[in-house]
Amino acid sequence: MNPQLAIIRVTLRRLITRKRMIGFILFASIPALVMLFASTGDRGPERLAELYHSTTFGILLAVALPVIAIVNATGALGDERRSHTMPFLALKPIPRWSIALSTMVASVGATLSVAFVGVGLGWLVAGFATGRWDIGQGPAMAALVAAIGYGTLFVPIGLLTRRATVIGLVYLFLWESSFANAVAALAPTSLGHIALSAYVDLAPGLSFADSLGTLEPGAGKALTKMLVVALVSLAFTTWALHKRDLA
Repeated sequence: MNPQLAIIRVTLRRLITRKRMIGFILFASIPALVMLFASTGDRGPERLAELYHSTTFGILLAVALPVIAIVNATGALGDERRSHTMPFLALKPIPRWSIALSTMVASVGATLSVAFVGVGLGWLVAGFATGRWDIGQGPAMAALVAAIGYGTLFVPIGLLTRRATVIGLVYLFLWESSFANAVAALAPTSLGHIALSAYVDLAPGLSFADSLGTLEPGAGKALTKMLVVALVSLAFTTWALHKRDLA
């Protein structure tokens, strides 16, 4: 088997365990459940669409997906180091950049598998409830952008420290939810705000669009920024695999 594919497969097997996936999918499916219950009432299509966007952004894209991505990313190489199997992986004749890239692909893939279910269920329920089948385009693009950003940025942090998950959650809930929301100029430093710019581009007129700060809506720009984040993270992870003590 190709060594890169083998690393991706092993990493995915570690990240996608049954108990973890059940918990993650239930977490990501909350907006769909909210829409399912709401659609049984007397709310009109416009109110249901507003509810869909507010719950999808506020629960799935602002909280659930980033937390899931951070857990996956910090564990992609961090679990290898904690289980003391990293030296065996590093001793194999595989380029360090290839190891870094393979684990990042697995990290993003594990997060996208959950996002696919969460976004897909919400899109399906909202489509039937509102009759608008384009309603899920914004959340789908935002989920892709967020998965790439969070799923790559925290891979080297997981390699370098045992407290990577805590660092990621502090960044998410302190920096993104507090500082970047309060100070408009800090919005470009927030992965969540960049993902929101993709969301708003494909679903304009949302009530929470003011949270963008100095960012302009743009799905293509948001995806490009996250790919740059991924490349920088790949370079840094490659360096860390070369220079740091991996025992």
